[in-house]
Amino acid sequence: MNRSRPAVAAMDEMVEFPHAGWRFLCSAEKLPSGSFQAVLRYRAPPDNDIRMLKIDPSAGSNATEALERAKAMAMAWAAKRGGNA
Repeated sequence: MNRSRPAVAAMDEMVEFPHAGWRFLCSAEKLPSGSFQAVLRYRAPPDNDIRMLKIDPSAGSNATEALERAKAMAMAWAAKRGGNA
């Protein structure tokens, strides 16, 4: 018998994004509206505690767009701090 699997809706996505000596966690978090919000965190040395940095107030239409926005926020955040973790 040939059964197809139901489509799985995309949920939150997170990627680690090393940049300029920092270890960022970029995520696309699905909102109740179905859009995605970019969220930026980083791993704080020496214990790798995860710290919240920024939530983008605008929402993207998909997870990929929100992840790219989070990466751009990470690069801007690092640039303002001289790029050294």
